Amino acid sequence: MPSPHDQLFRTLFAQPNLAASLLRGLLPKGLVAGLDLDRLAVCDGEFPAVGKGGRRADLVCEVPWRDGLQPAAHVVVLCEHQSRPDRWMALRLSEYAHGVWARHRRDHKRAKQVPLVIPLVVHNGRRPWRTRLSLLDLQAGGAHFKAAIAPFVFDGQFLLDDLPTVQDQALRARAMAAAAELGLRAMRDARGDLARSLREAKALFLQVEQSPSGLAALCAVIRYCLLVGEADTRAVLTDEIAPALDPEPQEAVMTAADMLKAEGREEGLRLGLEQGLE
Repeated sequence: MPSPHDQLFRTLFAQPNLAASLLRGLLPKGLVAGLDLDRLAVCDGEFPAVGKGGRRADLVCEVPWRDGLQPAAHVVVLCEHQSRPDRWMALRLSEYAHGVWARHRRDHKRAKQVPLVIPLVVHNGRRPWRTRLSLLDLQAGGAHFKAAIAPFVFDGQFLLDDLPTVQDQALRARAMAAAAELGLRAMRDARGDLARSLREAKALFLQVEQSPSGLAALCAVIRYCLLVGEADTRAVLTDEIAPALDPEPQEAVMTAADMLKAEGREEGLRLGLEQGLE
């Protein structure tokens, strides 16, 4: 069963407009300039050939190039959410990349090239990411002879959005859709002072409410905050955020909060989420 963090990430960024907003804020500007992110498509993330039972990437986006740029295939961005650092992440992403290439070769028999694959990790752990970012650093001897062997070995380095190190100003500077910014903010502060963070982000809730597909995104973020937050977080949502919202999302907040309380799930939920929150 996915953790609340995984569930929020997948729910929000399964919406193509929010996935495009995320990538605009994280990919290198030179690459973004060449991509038509308005035509981004969210694709199947299942790779049956990977591992014993197959694995599913959290988010796979296929993005065409802008008019005038005509490579043989679209760009594929592999996005993974992590609640804690994983030293083997570069290896996992390389397996996904090979899955993308194998699927492309299977479906395009006459293709002379495979898609450009960009691996990206969004991390919202308690502490900053300190482990390896590339396959080269995982290979025995790779760190010692990096300069000499780099041209000849598969590196597999990935982009990292290390949310614990991202300040409010830097998050706003990405100019993402309000729902994307609010979702990342909530994930970043889930292990800190989430109540304060939500109080400071009240204007974002109102922006999300007025945006396309805003109600679904708003409900996903609110449910997440109710699941991972303490009593003060729930108080901010029910007493300060909800009254400022339209009736439908306001009712969703109160209903979700009442359900958690009525079912007596607070302590059980805390225990059940303990591993995912560490």
